[in-house]
Amino acid sequence: MFSVATPVITVFTLTGPQDRLRQIARERAYRTCAPEHMTWEDETTLVMTLESGIGTSFLGHGLGLSDEYPDVSIRGMEYFDCFDNPAFAKWQGGQLVYEADLITVFGILFPTDATKDWPGCSASFWHRSPPLAAAIAENCPDFDLMPLRRLAGPVPGWVETTDGFATLFLRPPSTPDAQDGLGVILYPEIGRSTLLTGIDRFGGVARFRRQSYGQISAQCPELRDVLRGRWKASDKKRRKARQERKVLRRRLKKAEGERGDRVFSFFETDPWVM
Repeated sequence: MFSVATPVITVFTLTGPQDRLRQIARERAYRTCAPEHMTWEDETTLVMTLESGIGTSFLGHGLGLSDEYPDVSIRGMEYFDCFDNPAFAKWQGGQLVYEADLITVFGILFPTDATKDWPGCSASFWHRSPPLAAAIAENCPDFDLMPLRRLAGPVPGWVETTDGFATLFLRPPSTPDAQDGLGVILYPEIGRSTLLTGIDRFGGVARFRRQSYGQISAQCPELRDVLRGRWKASDKKRRKARQERKVLRRRLKKAEGERGDRVFSFFETDPWVM
């Protein structure tokens, strides 16, 4: 057995008078992070970046900082590996203002500012929680699904993007305060589809569930012709993928029988994962 370390990045952003922040930088050098990992966003904003963990919990370390320096505002962010599920927190006056774990439902490359073409900028959809809006607005101020309403899509009101495997059809919220956006995730080559409901401007999702292509076509009739075209275009690849999965399952079952254990049961033979 062996383990693989997962990179962990923790970032604390301190805001306050410059003299006070310079004092904190001197005091926290090599305690929180090395001096070369401290940067100034501006005269009143100090950013401390910690790599590969901090030896204590993210919230615990932030609470320690806020207790020691209650006169500055502290925002914390932590993410693992690919930034799929970041955590955000804020302390003010020595008290925790909010803490939000952004649990990813789905993410895809899609510029969230329709006036820009950002390579690598993705639209992410998360389980909605009460602190989600505050966490996104303060820590990711450029993330907003509303500008996507200005993009041309396959049918009025809907926009589309794909990463070559999954295709997202998105109907952004009707107003900035609404939670009525819809998302359809289509995996035509493997015959899977998912419906996201109750989407808000920050990507918060009320519910997501796997549904059949026919069910989604019935619930989103304006997309029916578009979905039918994509579904039919991938019919041959879908059949081939089903055959390949059957062959893989037979091989795994045979290997399990030869070994006399269930070692291969940890592998998912269906490449679709929500």
